[in-house]
Amino acid sequence: MPVPPVLIIGFNRPKHIQQVFNAIKQAKPNRLYIAVDGPRKDRKADLINVQETINIFENIDWPCNVKRLIRKENLGCKMAVSSAITWFFEHEEQGIILEDDCLPSSSFFNYCEYLLDKYKYNDSIMHINGVNFQDGIVRGTGSYYFSKICHVWGWATWRRAWEKYDIEMKEVETFFEYNIYKSVINYPNSLKYWQSAFYKTKQGLIDTWDYQWVYSVWKNNGLAIASNYNLVSNIGFDEMATHTKDIDLNVSGKALESIKGEVQDCSIYIPHYDADIYSCNKLFTVRKKNLFVRFRNKIKSEILKINSYYNSN
Repeated sequence: MPVPPVLIIGFNRPKHIQQVFNAIKQAKPNRLYIAVDGPRKDRKADLINVQETINIFENIDWPCNVKRLIRKENLGCKMAVSSAITWFFEHEEQGIILEDDCLPSSSFFNYCEYLLDKYKYNDSIMHINGVNFQDGIVRGTGSYYFSKICHVWGWATWRRAWEKYDIEMKEVETFFEYNIYKSVINYPNSLKYWQSAFYKTKQGLIDTWDYQWVYSVWKNNGLAIASNYNLVSNIGFDEMATHTKDIDLNVSGKALESIKGEVQDCSIYIPHYDADIYSCNKLFTVRKKNLFVRFRNKIKSEILKINSYYNSN
């Protein structure tokens, strides 16, 4: 089966996006969409790094229909990414979205191809995850399970779902004040996290696009598909990142896994509550890191900086 159309989104990290592009080259999609945000006016290094990012895509050595969206000015994370995805779905009915720090395994593309086709006409399915944060716990008997949690480190969706994207989060106060969230995602330990994230995003205190997507999925009572295998690794925890500057050993650089054989269907068509609670407790609760965790993560961050320095010289 053909690999689904792929959108790759970049900015100023050519070394990261080169790795992601190498994985895409192995998959050889027939249609590739390239979106690169423009350099920031106050950052001279952006001029070089953005151009190096653009140059990487001159080396497309397989039969492929390519479209490019190269911004001359910097839009920032919120508008650059969301508008790139909208542009993508102006041309495609379904596809894969990869940002410059989301490194996919070879299985990821076939996994997305199978699920995009299988659930194409099921409006309740709005998102396909590539990452797995279950720490080896297999949920159910299939290659995937259903979830309320949408991860955007390598994912796929459909135009019909993205058309419901609400970048302004128009009714987010109502979503919480009238307890609508309880009928959608009733995970008590993470309520404060999501309230804070959603409100700050709506107020413009967080320059992002993804909380709006999670809100849009929940507002429409949508489901995500979650893999029982970790098919994407985030390689972007460094000082060049927009939101992942600090190393988090829970999520950064997780080993890539492969699905052996064909994708096996999930037999239970409801969100896996235990899996979602596990993810929420691990990733989406408001808590202060203890001193040991901060020290451990700081040490790893410094080691990565040293390795990066020597690798670039």
